[in-house]
Amino acid sequence: MNTHRIRVGIDVGGTFTDAVAVDATTLQLLGQVKVPTSHHHEDGVAHGIVEALDRLLEQTGHTPEDVTFLAHGTTQATNALLEGDVATVGLIGIGTGPGATLTRRLVAFRKLELTPGKRLPLAYAHVADADDAPAVRAALDEVVREGAEVVVASQPFSVDRPEGEEAVAAAARERGLPTTAAHDITSLYGLHKRTRTAVVNAAILPRMLATADLVDASITKAGVSAPLMVMRCDGGVMSLDEMRRRPLLTVLSGPAAGVAGALMQERISEGLFLETGGTSTDISVVRRGKVAVRHATMLGRSSYLSALDVRTVGV
Repeated sequence: MNTHRIRVGIDVGGTFTDAVAVDATTLQLLGQVKVPTSHHHEDGVAHGIVEALDRLLEQTGHTPEDVTFLAHGTTQATNALLEGDVATVGLIGIGTGPGATLTRRLVAFRKLELTPGKRLPLAYAHVADADDAPAVRAALDEVVREGAEVVVASQPFSVDRPEGEEAVAAAARERGLPTTAAHDITSLYGLHKRTRTAVVNAAILPRMLATADLVDASITKAGVSAPLMVMRCDGGVMSLDEMRRRPLLTVLSGPAAGVAGALMQERISEGLFLETGGTSTDISVVRRGKVAVRHATMLGRSSYLSALDVRTVGV
């Protein structure tokens, strides 16, 4: 019986879910399987992940206990934005005087186009003082009445003084609302771009939370005790808990995983990378052994999301 420890990677694409196993020491490829992505199963894409894992372990002669590392890449966040399948965001702006003028302008985010003819669903409310608990509750009541399923708190200069955003976020969480504070998404200055990045993160948060819980439960049920890591769009990985907080980091993680794998296997210093899937083709340039990193463009605007410079075009 094979007792070698293995590392497993699972990529959930729009058409297929792929799984590969490599030797944990030598990184030699041991096996690979492909199953249809289970979009319409009651457990969603988690069902396909477990099916792929089961087939992979059977193919390679390993047990769930042999898995020392499990990495998961997904296009779900990207697809949610492409298809306009997002939650209504309740944006709470904080500030007085000139600060209030800046935050009130953020209501313009409801004009962001997700898909042709469909705009980002957003409700806006304002509070002058985040320490004014009744005012914060009233603002939350206002956005919830307008259909908000998730809340973003945003205040000028919150990267230096996050207390206002934290107070609003705490009040929202007390009501059971998933919440994002803009300074938690990025510590870079620029109220407009920082808030836009946080709003897009929030729009996909409920769907990604549900997916994360299903995947986590399914992997545990399958007998894998290794921590489940999720691919990031910058080519790294993060814990499931981090994905629950910042699902936006998984946008474009599929292409990032492909480039990372190619660099590991081929060890090229200069070249072009192309990966053609069932839905799209990903293209990137390798310079000096690395892929360039840039701020990703989402919904037609630049964001503060650092991602590998991979361009995606429809097949």
